[in-house]
Amino acid sequence: MGKILIIDDDSFICEILKKHLKNRKYQVETAYSAQSAFQIFKGSAIDLVLCDFRLPDSSGLEVLQKVRAMNADIPVIIMTAYADVRMAVKLMKMGADDYITKPIQQEELMGLIEKLLKKPKTQERVESKSKPSFTNGDFIVGNSPRIKQVVELAKKVAPTNMSVIIEGETGTGKEYIARFIHENSLRSGKPFVAIDCGAIPKDIANSELFGHVKGSFTGAVTDKEGVFQKADGGTLFLDEIGNLTYEIQLKLLRAIQEREVSRLGDDKSRKIDIRIIAATNEQLASDVQEGTFREDLYHRINEFKLSLPPIRERGNDVLVFVDSFIKQANTELSRSIIGLDKDAEQIFLNYPWYGNLRELKNVVKRSVLLASGDLIDKTCLPVEIVFPEKEELAVAEVTVNRSDSMLKNASSEIEKQLIMRTIQEAGYNKSKAARILNIDRKTLYNKMKLYDIDL
Repeated sequence: MGKILIIDDDSFICEILKKHLKNRKYQVETAYSAQSAFQIFKGSAIDLVLCDFRLPDSSGLEVLQKVRAMNADIPVIIMTAYADVRMAVKLMKMGADDYITKPIQQEELMGLIEKLLKKPKTQERVESKSKPSFTNGDFIVGNSPRIKQVVELAKKVAPTNMSVIIEGETGTGKEYIARFIHENSLRSGKPFVAIDCGAIPKDIANSELFGHVKGSFTGAVTDKEGVFQKADGGTLFLDEIGNLTYEIQLKLLRAIQEREVSRLGDDKSRKIDIRIIAATNEQLASDVQEGTFREDLYHRINEFKLSLPPIRERGNDVLVFVDSFIKQANTELSRSIIGLDKDAEQIFLNYPWYGNLRELKNVVKRSVLLASGDLIDKTCLPVEIVFPEKEELAVAEVTVNRSDSMLKNASSEIEKQLIMRTIQEAGYNKSKAARILNIDRKTLYNKMKLYDIDL
């Protein structure tokens, strides 16, 4: 008989189901959380998963996605107390083989299990036994063809030492895919170090990347390791790499070529063994042509390129992220929201989400806080999400000619709206947005911090 994994934080239900299944000669493993379930899943040959919709550290939908990523052929049954048609249809769309409502009827469950275990194994499952398994970590894949193609490419490059460039708009999950590559590489047991190059002030970029010794400059009161030393043996993720100065680009190139770095003020160098993954929301190839990014550095880091699609081009994947963000918000806010109602779901699907995952996550968290029932409805959503055309009108009313003094003469609210809109028009390229606004990048970052703009 097959081996079944039961995932439910209710130990009483687990024991009852385990007893029934063992009486039918099934082997049974039980887990009270998603984390412990994945440990069992990795170490045992599981034939079917029976998972509660609500878990203390995850949700049934998230478990479903991760199980599918590890083995697409293992049947997954979701147990839920919410027996409405909408939820059932949603679970099936997400890839569940079936669902069963609580209180569970023994004979119904046994019939369902027997039916699913009799399904013939596909050739894909047979072939997967000879292929390496992959872990998603916190990366939520989704179901759109474009993101699946990106993940397949990431799987191919992960076991190598090739440098990777990840392109995509701000908030599309570039760091998540970078971690996915690291966690599925031979360096997975070593550090993954991430740094936002666009947020490093120019005067300390050298120290942040390569470290310094005590007394090397005013304020250097102790020795400091840079991110290159911290990432030794592992992966260094350079986000917004296009924002590095030309001088730092040269030192970065030398570090990659020679596989050694020296701290600021130190006459000794240190050998390093790291993999570089860089990310940008702009086209580095264009910067090379314009002379703002070194061509030799570009070719060094561009051994393999991945392009992440924005959320608005991923169809129903929006709902996959919504479910995950609801779970996170429930934990943080001590709520128990189970999903969106029909109208809210359509609004989420129709809105373009120019801020991608960051914007989506913020809206979901706010909605979870405001929801008065089990479901999020449109009254919980910001007006600019429900009526995006009104937002366009409001911004049009405050848009003025982008002259040298436009930010100086604008009120705080108008200034905030102008900055947000300009960043969007610049394709979330903050360097380009700063040039359009006729301010330097540091001033733009300061204003974004002042107005709590997270784009």
